[in-house]
Amino acid sequence: MQEHQNWGAEALWQDLEPLLPGLSIEVLARVESTNATLVERVRRDGAAAAGASGAPAGREPRDGQRPYGRRQHDLHPCLLIAEHQTHGRGRQGRSWHSTAGASLTFSLSLPMNVPDWSGLSLVVGAAIAEALDPEGKRLKLKWPNDLWLDERKLGGILIETVPAGASRMAVVGVGVNVSDRAKVADSQLNTGFACLQELLPEVTPPQALARLAPALIRALADFPREGFGAWRERFSARDLLAGQPVTAGPLEGVAAGVNERGELQIDTPAGRQTVSGGEVSVRLAVPGTSAGSTGR
Repeated sequence: MQEHQNWGAEALWQDLEPLLPGLSIEVLARVESTNATLVERVRRDGAAAAGASGAPAGREPRDGQRPYGRRQHDLHPCLLIAEHQTHGRGRQGRSWHSTAGASLTFSLSLPMNVPDWSGLSLVVGAAIAEALDPEGKRLKLKWPNDLWLDERKLGGILIETVPAGASRMAVVGVGVNVSDRAKVADSQLNTGFACLQELLPEVTPPQALARLAPALIRALADFPREGFGAWRERFSARDLLAGQPVTAGPLEGVAAGVNERGELQIDTPAGRQTVSGGEVSVRLAVPGTSAGSTGR
């Protein structure tokens, strides 16, 4: 049986709450999807908050204990960590495979009043990459939401937004392979497999979270004011696709970076074309690199 990891939730909360006031932290031994769990909570809590006074209060946890900072029927930020995520999901319905003790899987929900959401997944990826690989030697970003180590996939990002009264809540899901025990059967992999211990030997999922969470929260806090523009050069410095032959749906050409809104630019025989995040799955067309994705 897999032993529970020591996430140091109280110490982590003390470090993060000043950066994101009202934050609560929860650790679950097993859950289908951290993103789905938080999305459902936001919808439920938002409905309760908008309902008539006297609506029934939410139930207390069975053990009578509340996680650090958690209040019921509110829309405050929440960091939900899963030791084992059984049905993780990614863009366009893809699955995300994780292994207890060998993967880092978490989601962060927070209210965001954002005039333009464009490029948010690129900002999240860049913030995580800079935290884990400050010198930028090996950790790259594959547009629009993948973390790659060398030429193999390390992790992925899934961002969803949910109406919450007059504003919206963002739910930012992250999955990272930490040790080689996270590897699944080769038949389920088509982007290669990389784990964080190749870059940071002996690192554990709790240590990886403690390392990247402050940078992630700072980036999310600044995004409503700065947008993607403040991160465009930082993303470009780690852009895995830049200068590479790619296919994007019916388009074939050479990736030419991203524009000011974080949209992928592809130089084709018919001229430069722009691809937005919700339209297609971009796939490297380099010999030896298969198409597709196994991540978020």
